[in-house]
Amino acid sequence: MTRTDRILGAALSLAVTAVGMLWWTTPACYPFGARDRVTVSLSHLIEHGVAGPMTVTAGLAGLVLVFASGPVLRVGAVVQVIFFGVVMSDAGIMSLLGYGMALLGPFALAGVVVMACVRGGRSGLIGLAATIAVATAGVLTGVTSPHTVGLFARNVTTSLSSYAGRIGWTLACAAACAVWVMIAVKAFGKSEPRWIRPENVARWGRLVTIGAALCPLPYAIYRLTWLTPWPTDTDLIGPHLDPGTRLQGVAIAFGALIGTVLTLGLISRWGEVVPRWVPVHHGRPVPVRLPVVAGGLVAGACCLASTGLVVNAVERGQLFLLLLWPYPLWGALLAAAVFAYWLRRRSATA
Repeated sequence: MTRTDRILGAALSLAVTAVGMLWWTTPACYPFGARDRVTVSLSHLIEHGVAGPMTVTAGLAGLVLVFASGPVLRVGAVVQVIFFGVVMSDAGIMSLLGYGMALLGPFALAGVVVMACVRGGRSGLIGLAATIAVATAGVLTGVTSPHTVGLFARNVTTSLSSYAGRIGWTLACAAACAVWVMIAVKAFGKSEPRWIRPENVARWGRLVTIGAALCPLPYAIYRLTWLTPWPTDTDLIGPHLDPGTRLQGVAIAFGALIGTVLTLGLISRWGEVVPRWVPVHHGRPVPVRLPVVAGGLVAGACCLASTGLVVNAVERGQLFLLLLWPYPLWGALLAAAVFAYWLRRRSATA
């Protein structure tokens, strides 16, 4: 572990210790427990009297670990990852990513379509046809009217502002987990087993990528029912949806579908070389870090949400939620798919 890693780990551990003391001594500052509005978590079952000492212990242990090495550092780093990534994690970060995709996805798609049309050829015709089809459907259903878009924007901004503080704690725990993951990876070294050799990666990389691409589809279909007379979640949002809520469902479903398409890019030619219809950059290699970082963030978010989803499904007696939001499986498969992509691109570059 480098000097920079030790300084980062020590600073994080000091902050964690301070937060733990605050939670332990000042119950009103504790954001989790029975008062927590986010129940898709394990932390909502843990009160400040337990979470405070646990967090202080994690912080003090971190201060010791940054000066350790060998087996002590490896085991300690794994325990820290489990604490921040399992005990203190929740599905909030996945919700944040989902709404981010819902808000930015349409703009990204519009940019892709415009570039395809400008480029011309078969891609341009396909882009133009898709634009006309989407615009027609939007006008016929009323989901693209200014009133509907305004309702959608109000719904999303109200939700984000209402949960802003809670999302902040979610991101803080995720950041702590990420630091300890980095330290753990470096502590275990760079040994390469046979299964990550180029000739073996091609065999399992394609399978896990296709599996990861299928995982968002159940949720996309679930949300698309908000366009029908038989929407899901009527127990939470009521049987009669306003147009803004219907648009919200479509946008979230659209974000999930984008996730499927981008995942398939990990085993597609356009995931390695920029397509011809992209101006200026067409034909250039796709920077390896771009899909690896983006896919790694989503995989990490899925893993962080897994514990909370399982706990919530068991509490509600609705285990089918694990099929609707297969975060444990999705996170593992997507992480493996991204890893396979990185191994393949690394080998090709070498």
